[in-house]
Amino acid sequence: MTSHTVTLVFDDGRIARIQADEDDTIYLAALKHRIRIETDCLEGACATCKGVCTSGAYRMDEYSEDALSAEEAARREVLTCQMHVLSDCVIEYPYPSTFSLKAPPVTRMARVAEIETVAEGVVRLVVEPEDGEHGPVVFMPGQYVHLGVPGTDAVRSYSFANPPAETGRYTFFIKVLEEGAMSGYVAGPARPGDAMPVTGPFGRFYLRPPSRPIVMVAGGTGLAPMLSMFDHMLATGATDQPIRLLYGANTPAELFSLDALDDHAGRGLDLTAELCVVEGGDGWSGATGHVTTLLRPEILGSGDCDAYLCGPPPMIDAATAWPPRAASGRAVFHCCPV
Repeated sequence: MTSHTVTLVFDDGRIARIQADEDDTIYLAALKHRIRIETDCLEGACATCKGVCTSGAYRMDEYSEDALSAEEAARREVLTCQMHVLSDCVIEYPYPSTFSLKAPPVTRMARVAEIETVAEGVVRLVVEPEDGEHGPVVFMPGQYVHLGVPGTDAVRSYSFANPPAETGRYTFFIKVLEEGAMSGYVAGPARPGDAMPVTGPFGRFYLRPPSRPIVMVAGGTGLAPMLSMFDHMLATGATDQPIRLLYGANTPAELFSLDALDDHAGRGLDLTAELCVVEGGDGWSGATGHVTTLLRPEILGSGDCDAYLCGPPPMIDAATAWPPRAASGRAVFHCCPV
């Protein structure tokens, strides 16, 4: 019997992965993995089990149009008590994981492998997972984990900068802040070999299958998940769509991974990057101001695009409130504050 991997994404950012046979509904497949999906009638009539399939192929058994209209079905909304997967799929549910997942998120132990200052106030941290019963972290490009700060009880959240295929080393970019728990660690006592717990993954911010032009807006270390997405697109051959990246920082000295962006473009990604800094100073000939000043009507074109935003909350607020968005209703915005 053919089975596929199904990733369930809940509203609080937790995910669960299950194997689903094509003959089983998602509800039944989840139940076999001791995961309860919210449902009531189990006949496709009540819409309690409704979710959105953001990736993959599927078929539906009979259901009532009162529970799922033609317009909703066209948006890939699904009734998971009637849904059968025909490939690996990702399904989002509009409620938190507390009802469905009784076990706490998995924590794995890792060891610090590298600590490197890559720009002013930005540290590249690489950790390597230890062997354990849970194996490496399986995540979607764009997602994040909680990292425990060695020597403290503090936990901080960081997005993967490496692609999911790299399971032996996890790369993160840390913004060094005054009096920050992780900042104080990476700027001070951090040493290779330090033990670091890694919990997760989490997040509804992840790369959807590229099927139309992509716009990305990254502020500071918000570039990290974009790098993960770029590497994943190259690794999977998903390079057909043009990508416009708008990347900003406070000063030119805070920009990082510019060589990596050139490398991605050189390896076949249709990537155009524009840079912007708040304070340019002598020697800077690029754009100045906040990165959202780079947004122009032609960036969204007709609005038929996917937009990924990762950066400080004011940056995301400014980008999502940008006036042309209202006139370009087909654009879908995915956001991740840092």
